Amino acid sequence: MAARSRQGIRADNLAAEIRRQLEEYTDEVKSVVSETAMDVAERAAEMLKEESPKRSGEYRKHWTVSSDRRGMVVHQSAGHHRLTHLLEKGHALRRGGRKVGESPAYPHIEKVEKECVEKYVSEIERRLGR
Repeated sequence: MAARSRQGIRADNLAAEIRRQLEEYTDEVKSVVSETAMDVAERAAEMLKEESPKRSGEYRKHWTVSSDRRGMVVHQSAGHHRLTHLLEKGHALRRGGRKVGESPAYPHIEKVEKECVEKYVSEIERRLGR
């Protein structure tokens, strides 16, 4: 017996056809989200390399992308991860327990993050046809 007749799907096969269509759509969405996340994360790492403070260049070089169970992660590698918050927010300078000044903030991560989140959302909507 064929699942489809000239009029369309038979009533006894409707649930199976709906399940099949939903699985196909789910696979498509997973693929689009995964590809978009990788593209945007790679672009974010490039932007951070451009936007990071230029003092020695070592901090700039070590932006990288990796994936974990939550998705794509853009981060500093090679021991430079401790600097990200200090450079982004600024910090007090201390010598011998006394405050001797302030290190200025060099905001560079938040701007890139906002831009990439907007790009991620708009790109997924565009690719899924919304």
